[in-house]
Amino acid sequence: MEIDERTVAYLRRFAEPEDEPLRAARARSEEADIPAVAGDTGAMLRFFASLMRARHICEVGTGGGYSGLWFLGGMDARGSLTTIEIDGEHQSLAQRAFGEARSGDRVRSMLGPALTVLPKLADGNYDIVFLDAVKAEYVEYLQHAKRLLRPGGLLLADNVLWHGRIVDNDVSDEDTDGIRDFNESVREDRTFRGTILTVGDGLFAAVYDPNG
Repeated sequence: MEIDERTVAYLRRFAEPEDEPLRAARARSEEADIPAVAGDTGAMLRFFASLMRARHICEVGTGGGYSGLWFLGGMDARGSLTTIEIDGEHQSLAQRAFGEARSGDRVRSMLGPALTVLPKLADGNYDIVFLDAVKAEYVEYLQHAKRLLRPGGLLLADNVLWHGRIVDNDVSDEDTDGIRDFNESVREDRTFRGTILTVGDGLFAAVYDPNG
């Protein structure tokens, strides 16, 4: 079905709106040229966190804290967000965002390359693992996600349509090919049951069943 502007406007009436901390985090991210999830994607992240009654979430790629704020608004109030960021300036902006939302005490912010930090996290401890960092590394993140997720946990990955490049056979680069490999790896892995949601730039959502 083709979605026109009137339909988009109608659908947005049913999406959770941004609050002031979210608007501020998005504005700072845009000013600093930090990629952030689409608002519709953020609302979906909050929905999944609420649906899962998530207590522990691992986010790979903090950015300016925008997606983390969406998660914090949906997860259990006693829960904690572990978020990994390679850029110290981005991390500082995110910490400001979490502080403005009065959620800083619920966030464990870890600085460094994701593939260096992820091995330090506890096995089977996370209700949700969210991938939104180096696209060429998504397949490697997937192996860590399988270790980190509890049975029945949820894998989420942003940008899996990669602005339409995924379906363009004339496009081949490290990031595009990395996402293609990731999508196929999840699809073929019997321990995951999932689908690609057409929100934002594509959100892969897959439930982890180690006995699958």
